[in-house]
Amino acid sequence: MDNEKLNKRFNWNLMMILVTVFQIITATPVITNESVNMKLLIIFAGYIAVEWIYFFIASVFCGQNNFELEILGFLFSGIGLTVCASVYDDYAIKQVFSILLGLCVFIALIIILRRTDIVMKLRMPIAVVAVGLLAVNLLLAETKNGALNWITIAGFSIQPSELVKLAFIFVGAASLDKLQRTTSLTKYLIFSVGCVGALFLMRDFGTALIFFFTFIIIAFMRSGDMRTIALVCVVAALGAVMIILFRPTVAARFSTYRHIWEQMNEAGMQQTRVLIYSVSGGLFGLGIGNGNLKHIFASTTDLVFGMVCEEWGMIVALLIVLSYVFILLYAIKVARTTRSAFYAIAACAAAGLMLFQTALNIFGVTDILPLTGVTLPFISRGGSSMICSWGLIAFIKAADIRTYPKLSKTILPDHPLYPPDIRIGRAPQRRARNISGEATRTRQRQQAQQPVENTRVQRASVSSKNDIPISRQPQRQSQPRQTVQRQATPRQTTPRQTSSRQASPQRQTTQRQSQRQTTSRRTPENRRTPR
Repeated sequence: MDNEKLNKRFNWNLMMILVTVFQIITATPVITNESVNMKLLIIFAGYIAVEWIYFFIASVFCGQNNFELEILGFLFSGIGLTVCASVYDDYAIKQVFSILLGLCVFIALIIILRRTDIVMKLRMPIAVVAVGLLAVNLLLAETKNGALNWITIAGFSIQPSELVKLAFIFVGAASLDKLQRTTSLTKYLIFSVGCVGALFLMRDFGTALIFFFTFIIIAFMRSGDMRTIALVCVVAALGAVMIILFRPTVAARFSTYRHIWEQMNEAGMQQTRVLIYSVSGGLFGLGIGNGNLKHIFASTTDLVFGMVCEEWGMIVALLIVLSYVFILLYAIKVARTTRSAFYAIAACAAAGLMLFQTALNIFGVTDILPLTGVTLPFISRGGSSMICSWGLIAFIKAADIRTYPKLSKTILPDHPLYPPDIRIGRAPQRRARNISGEATRTRQRQQAQQPVENTRVQRASVSSKNDIPISRQPQRQSQPRQTVQRQATPRQTTPRQTSSRQASPQRQTTQRQSQRQTTSRRTPENRRTPR
């Protein structure tokens, strides 16, 4: 299927128009609250302009025709921007700046991931930088909300663990082709254990759990052995139990799990308020900016899903959850037809990480799982989280063959997305060699299957040079041109040659009789008396 058919099948311009209309409708109550807020008006107008500029450049100059992930990213980012603007104006300024940074990281990763040789060269440097970021975080971070996962530089807060997520997937996917050797496997295991161990020292257990889940995905796609994965999970579970037993402070963070109503005004206040206000929103919500959950601590970060349920309604919240599931299904689909194992493992790991983090956020605030304090991708407030979210969908988009239309037509002429009659590069030579090799093997197989005939040559007493043995008769019959030429020669038409084979049995009988007579003469005692 070529690009023109894909463009005819789905109109991306119409989809972008619908997303823009939705963003204008949802941003209007925030902009016109009490009076027109010019600051928010400029922010939302600039954000919509950035969307259309990217769409125009990518479709016209880059020739792309797959915008599923970008549209979902812009839609989610717009929802998060609106939620932040409904609480505080300064939140909106920082959030739109984070979206621009995330989009730049997205474009940079798309360019880097275009060539796997560059990816392999950057594998080790990125691993070293990731470990260095975690080490600096342990040295410079201050305890905030019971965890050491924030660094403040020039008034800006950075969460290195969110950036290391991208490095973890990058290094893991790039190491897939190198894991055939034991040394490469050992290095990657050391890198993974170092990242998860540093997160435990930072007391960021939610992110550590996300890293471990991502490692499970990479390990499963590498080996496909469920017993090995089960063994790794059992060892990790035993390690978690040991940490909880010897570190009572860790167990104290999960003491409210399944007991939030008993401590609804203390440790369980956030989760109980999320459940109460989410239900009060109903199917269509109370209206953007009219909720009460925004007055609770961490309403725009950890509790943002509750705000969406209360102000936007349960229908919008359910559609958001289904969109995250769609991203995972999309990643699995493109991984089946991607051009390298690197892209398949990166896409599935990124989509699995995003969906698992979404589940931890939603189920944590609703007390289905312990509250780990992770953000909701694209929607929660935070620059590091926004950059990580855009970077994750970059891995998924790079796996789609339509992302690089010129490159895909050059190196994948026989890909299912293109007609079968396109042959570019060395593909025809390889196929010609394969065809000739198959023909040779078929000919040898047929010759081996032919029965071996008994080659009994009857020697005549008088034979000429042109006599043909009996064993060659089947070959002469299989080659009609040679038989015709031999019959046309004058020697083959001589009566002596034609009658030699017919007279050979009579001559043999005369020889036998002569032999009997000679034996009878030599041994007179063996003569038989006539009856």
